[in-house]
Amino acid sequence: MRNLKLSIIILDYKKSKRVTKNVEYLIQQKTDFDFEIIIVDNSCDAENAERLRQLKQHKNVHVIINEKNIGYIRGNNLGVAKAQGEYLIILNPDILCTDENSLQKLIDFMEQNPDVGIAGPKQVNDDGSIAMTVRAFPKLFLQIARRTFLRHLPLIRKWVAYDEMQHLDYTKTQPVDWLQSSFWIIRKNLWQEFGGLSEDYFIFMSDPDLCFKCWKKGEKVMYYPKVEVHADGIRCSDGGISDFFTKWTLRQHFKEACRYWRKHWTKKNPRKS
Repeated sequence: MRNLKLSIIILDYKKSKRVTKNVEYLIQQKTDFDFEIIIVDNSCDAENAERLRQLKQHKNVHVIINEKNIGYIRGNNLGVAKAQGEYLIILNPDILCTDENSLQKLIDFMEQNPDVGIAGPKQVNDDGSIAMTVRAFPKLFLQIARRTFLRHLPLIRKWVAYDEMQHLDYTKTQPVDWLQSSFWIIRKNLWQEFGGLSEDYFIFMSDPDLCFKCWKKGEKVMYYPKVEVHADGIRCSDGGISDFFTKWTLRQHFKEACRYWRKHWTKKNPRKS
């Protein structure tokens, strides 16, 4: 067996059909190293679990079925605890690596840039639009403003657009504040040093939190569009203020944004310090 250089962690919640398609693309990847795929199932659904178990027929595919939904953070941390690779990819179940050279390109990029701690590829939605996965470090006021009438004010619109990095050239390899963890490649030793995703959170805000730590340590967070992957374009935190009382994920996002703000509000942006 060649060196097991990479572990891919896929946390599933009732998307086993998409995960199956995801794995089909992954096992067709052309690499000069071996890699493993670790699937963690949070669905608590027998049919979903059985479909995932069938994927164990493939070489180096492991499946962990949780008896209860332990959340995005703990689920990914559990998967990484089983990982043997030198590098980790945290991968949402909906994302497909249709280019058979994607994994090789990502590993080559990390090997050639030892000062990079985390990198993420260009994501293209099913409708052909570019997924805006890059963000500025969160500001609590803008988390509130973008979901209220304040978003219609010209100055607020300008601030929100900057916070969402709408001006970013998504064709350019560049350092960024933080990347959504829908697709990360990260060095395992760095992950272990930080203790993984912070379990202060349940679903959201762990990704800016870890990227903040990465920059503070002097490790870069890089957007790398020379690798392109495909996503379904669905975000569970979308919504406005009227959804706050009816949509659990939106309320959870706001709750965790407050937690992140309490943790980091007095600290300077480590990328610019």
